Amino acid sequence: MTTRECIQNELQRLGITKRYRGYTQVLFAIEMALENEECLQNVTERVYKVVASQCRCDPSCVERNIRTISHVAWKTNRTHLRNIAGYPLYAFPAASEFISIMTAYLQRTRETQAR
Repeated sequence: MTTRECIQNELQRLGITKRYRGYTQVLFAIEMALENEECLQNVTERVYKVVASQCRCDPSCVERNIRTISHVAWKTNRTHLRNIAGYPLYAFPAASEFISIMTAYLQRTRETQAR
């Protein structure tokens, strides 16, 4: 299974489908973070701006759309989101935190499967 397919499967489990405007944007963002984890240290510059240029929109739209994705995941499958976070979540995560949660979970899953 490709990295993109793994991301898509996890998004699907969280209730995130292609009908959301931010679907492609969060997919790009997670792929970027998996390729270079350092981009999570300055998400606005290193992720939102790059994704915005790929999607031909404003970085603030990318952040808002990913925040909406995070909120939908929280409302749809809060239990799974809490499980993959690996730490207590008391509210839906910010957009950058959602990207970080997904990236860390997919990295852990990848490492486990490699063994």
